[in-house]
Amino acid sequence: MIKNIDIILPTYHEQKNIIKVIKDIRKFVKTPNIITVVIQDKSDPTLESLKKIKNKIKDLKIIFTKDGIGLLKALRAGFLNTESSIIVTMMSDLSDNPKDIDKMMNKINEGYDLICASRYINPGKRIGGPKIKAILSFLACKSLNKLISLPTNDATNAYKCFKRSMLKKIKIESTQGFEMPLELTLKAFYKGFKIVDVPTIWRDREHGSSKFKIWKVLPYYLRWYLYGIRKKYF
Repeated sequence: MIKNIDIILPTYHEQKNIIKVIKDIRKFVKTPNIITVVIQDKSDPTLESLKKIKNKIKDLKIIFTKDGIGLLKALRAGFLNTESSIIVTMMSDLSDNPKDIDKMMNKINEGYDLICASRYINPGKRIGGPKIKAILSFLACKSLNKLISLPTNDATNAYKCFKRSMLKKIKIESTQGFEMPLELTLKAFYKGFKIVDVPTIWRDREHGSSKFKIWKVLPYYLRWYLYGIRKKYF
């Protein structure tokens, strides 16, 4: 049975959220884990918040990106700095529920390779956030599930759990970061990895501002959406 996981938290100006995120992980996740917080800017005030708890939290790592700011850069840094066999990616803005991690690990132990925390299956739900973003996300995820039989209803959600060995067989070509979970899910599917959903309740952030700009990143999502369709039918 796989027990050790690395929970990667890409972080940028989340000083009002990061301590509660970490404390909630420690409170609710029973599977032995390492928390890796990825700082993208050494002047980020999040770092000062982390210093207050660094010596009080067991198995907490703080690392830095080497090539600047960006979600993709943060995720890559996290991937390169983990030695655990299982990776969980989640956001640092309190939108993701850490209570789901043990449920995802149960699926890993059942033999699945990639577990998607899904807002679009019961009793999961999406609470708050821009309506246009929610509609586009729902339509993209549900249509991929129906059109290509993708075995998840929430391919775009960044909250995922997967085997680190899977990364060795998938070349990540995303350039922005927010679209990377969609790319990872589609490529894992077409390479024959076992994928399953675990329902999650996602809540929009209460503090700080979102780094997700829908009209800016939409073309990058569209690239991988069309990749998924072409791979199936052409």
